[in-house]
Amino acid sequence: MFYNYYRDESSEYDECTARGVCSIAPKISSLQEVLLIFLRQLSYYALKLADIGEDISAVSANIVESLSNLVSTTDYTDEQLLGLVSKQYAYLIKTKRQYIKVCKEKEIPYSELKFALDINPQITLSSVISQGERIFLDKYNKMSVSERNMYEILLTVLKSVSSNIVQLRDFSVSDSGSEIEVLRGLDLLNSRRFSLSKVKKGIRILAETDSRVIRQTAKAQRENFGNVSETEVSHSTSKGKSILVSGGSLDELYSLLKDTSNNNIDIYTHGDLLIAHAFDEFKKFNNLKGHYGTCSENCILDFATFPGAILLTRNSSQNLEYLYRGRLFSTEIFKPKGVIQIVNKDFKQLIESAREAKGFAKGQIRESELVGYNSEELKSKLEDISTKFKNREIEKLVIVGISNYSKQQEFYFKNLFKHLPEKTYVISFSYQFDFLNVLKINLVNNMPLVYEVMEKLFEKIEINSDRISFFLTKCDTGSISKIISLKNNGAKKVFLFQCTPNLINPSVLSTLEKTYGIKSTSTPEKDAKLI
Repeated sequence: MFYNYYRDESSEYDECTARGVCSIAPKISSLQEVLLIFLRQLSYYALKLADIGEDISAVSANIVESLSNLVSTTDYTDEQLLGLVSKQYAYLIKTKRQYIKVCKEKEIPYSELKFALDINPQITLSSVISQGERIFLDKYNKMSVSERNMYEILLTVLKSVSSNIVQLRDFSVSDSGSEIEVLRGLDLLNSRRFSLSKVKKGIRILAETDSRVIRQTAKAQRENFGNVSETEVSHSTSKGKSILVSGGSLDELYSLLKDTSNNNIDIYTHGDLLIAHAFDEFKKFNNLKGHYGTCSENCILDFATFPGAILLTRNSSQNLEYLYRGRLFSTEIFKPKGVIQIVNKDFKQLIESAREAKGFAKGQIRESELVGYNSEELKSKLEDISTKFKNREIEKLVIVGISNYSKQQEFYFKNLFKHLPEKTYVISFSYQFDFLNVLKINLVNNMPLVYEVMEKLFEKIEINSDRISFFLTKCDTGSISKIISLKNNGAKKVFLFQCTPNLINPSVLSTLEKTYGIKSTSTPEKDAKLI
């Protein structure tokens, strides 16, 4: 078996830019706008019900789940698309009727939103999409450029919060307060007149909410999976039947490991699940062999060359249209076309598929990787950094975020580190190179753990010092929320690495720069001077 991904080679292969598979089909994009119309009106009636003392937990959970699905799933069949529309329309009508009924029973005045979509049992998908486009464009054309961009920023932060709430639910932890903030954010879109000040305030509150949910997830991770320690993770493969687990759900990986512990089937992690190897509870499983591939998402070549069954955990954010179907499984509520759905963590079909696949014939040896950290050593190092920073033995502190595994980014930071001013220290969650004053902490893409480390650091030094620079290196749904959270907490210098237009629109980026004072990276030499 040819194991294609070796870090120094594979990172040059980027399916997003090379084949355009990170883009969303126009049909999907249009339908997402239709669903947003439903969700924002549903939020209006749900909030009205909450104001008069009614339980809206089921409605708010549905709204958050739906927003999260808009982030992760982009490969629907027409039947699934109509199903999504029908489900949310039914929820909207039911909630509206409940609101009016309760108001009449309690003799409370009620108000209704104008519903502009013409929905009936015989409606076609194309009709739904065309109506949604018309309504969206009518509203969009009335906005200024800055208002449109703030609208996009609000939606992006809403999706980030929703995704993190869903991740928190994996640990059986609910946060009704955070769900209410999502509903309030959506309700801002129901206003006939776009209020820039209200939207900015809503974005600030949602970014704070997002940070709170991430901190709760950090606590839940430790309660469920134990402490984190520095761990050497193998990138090699072994002869035998196997399952590849991709995405970010530690909970689903843990459940699968329990189900396969006595089945003589090896489990390999993929993407963000690399960090699982650093948790105490995962080290108990002998069949957790190592990590396959180096990409966190959109890695078609990883999946195409893996000789076993593949499980896509929730919110995997994969584009799968070029993949061979038949041995791909997913726990998503709306599974991608051609992927077999896993319900209630019943992995029997997945395990059987792994048994029937050819598996690794002999395996190959690859260099291992260190993940996690030693708690006592990290505590000591952060104490030392904060003391030297206060005494100006460290004049400048640079904090570099998680990696997107691109050669372009690796080249940039290698040169940035060379041009940094004297007495500069770097805390890096991704890159190290031959630079003496670097503390490398490999936490993969586990933001709850990153937040924990940052909170420990900023208990000792002020985050609003103009001697501290932050580099956000991964462009995803959560990037904008993290930028705004940093700025809200007083961070002075925040750099965002160049993102492709399909991830962050250049016009939106311009608004971020003007509104929140962030900087886009330019050249290593110029940015080193800004530091």
